Amino acid sequence: MTTRFAPWLALAALLAGIAAGPAAAAGCTVLAGGGRSTSADPRELEGWNRLNFSFFDAALTAVGASRQVVPTFLTLGTADAARLSDSVVAKAVEQGCRQLMMVSVFDDPSKPEGELVFALHVAPLRAAGGASAAAGRVSVGATEYEREYRYAATPATLSKVVPSRIAEQAVRDYLQSAAR
Repeated sequence: MTTRFAPWLALAALLAGIAAGPAAAAGCTVLAGGGRSTSADPRELEGWNRLNFSFFDAALTAVGASRQVVPTFLTLGTADAARLSDSVVAKAVEQGCRQLMMVSVFDDPSKPEGELVFALHVAPLRAAGGASAAAGRVSVGATEYEREYRYAATPATLSKVVPSRIAEQAVRDYLQSAAR
């Protein structure tokens, strides 16, 4: 099911990836955002989409301060999300992007009270079979960096969680790790 939020963000993600053009020079990063949920309730999905977009948007600002970025955000419920994200990533690799940074927010119901998890994963991108990413032939390498920031899913804790600060810290932690 799509939400009122989903069509606009899916279109923005596609256009951002295509419009990046030559400005996304060699060494750029594809920043992919989106969450996961088992809910089918459109209101819950919209809430998750808003939370994920807030985290993604702050990560985009933080990463964009130091490198070229091709952003792509896929909402929960986006029709054919896999094809859309593959298309954007293939286009970015064709333009010289060599890194995929993924950000997402999700819940971990395996914990007694549940946990809200903000995650950042980084992996290399390669055009499969040579320098061309034609026909979407792109491979994502093994994760080179991953970190999760976990918060108890209690009303007291959740009222203090600020996705933009968590995103800024996550990007700082990654950049410090990559500089070593």
